[in-house]
Amino acid sequence: HVEKIGVKFVLDTEIGTTISFADLSGRHEAIFLATGLGATNKLNIPGEDLPGVIDALAFIEKVKTRDWKNIPIGKNVVVIGAGNTAIDAVTQAKRLGAEKVTLMYRRTEKDAPAYDYEMELARKDGIEFMWETAPVEIGGHSSVSGMRVRRGNFEFKIDCDMVIKAIGQTKTASFFTDVIGVETDEKGRVIVTDHMQTSNPKVFAGGDCANGGAEAVDAAQMGKLAAQG
Repeated sequence: HVEKIGVKFVLDTEIGTTISFADLSGRHEAIFLATGLGATNKLNIPGEDLPGVIDALAFIEKVKTRDWKNIPIGKNVVVIGAGNTAIDAVTQAKRLGAEKVTLMYRRTEKDAPAYDYEMELARKDGIEFMWETAPVEIGGHSSVSGMRVRRGNFEFKIDCDMVIKAIGQTKTASFFTDVIGVETDEKGRVIVTDHMQTSNPKVFAGGDCANGGAEAVDAAQMGKLAAQG
């Protein structure tokens, strides 16, 4: 639909590598940055690189292809995090056939960023919850075979054969400041006006890269405001 109205798509192109920002800027009157957030944050614990430890975003992306038969799923899955992405991951894992799915979060249930109704959905799906619990080490040799966790002063081991990380995404501040040359705030978000204009008058930005991570509807609205701007 978008192509039909005359939008040209340029794929496999990285700004600052394939093409310089100066070149892009020289050829256009306005540029809109809608790059979202970066990679999933790291747990920074031993065993994180074992096969069977995956990013929630990569997992959800596979689910969206609807090729459900070919999505690897463990029998006993632990999802680390408690935002809407984590809830998405636990409910999908359960529906894909995992026998046991646990949501683990380092803080209390009251602190969980996920919406209450999403939490309720997870409960109805039979998800187990481990609050105030943090992973210390993921065990296994050629794949995940368990996890050592800490709750308060206690450390104990739990069984699992798959770990899904949903602990937020990194901000790509250096891309905005060093490659694009626009200002960011102390949290690494692109600073924008009411009409999504950055510190460079011809560069606009919106979505997660400007608000730090919200809903798709927020990103769509920022796109409209930028178009008006």
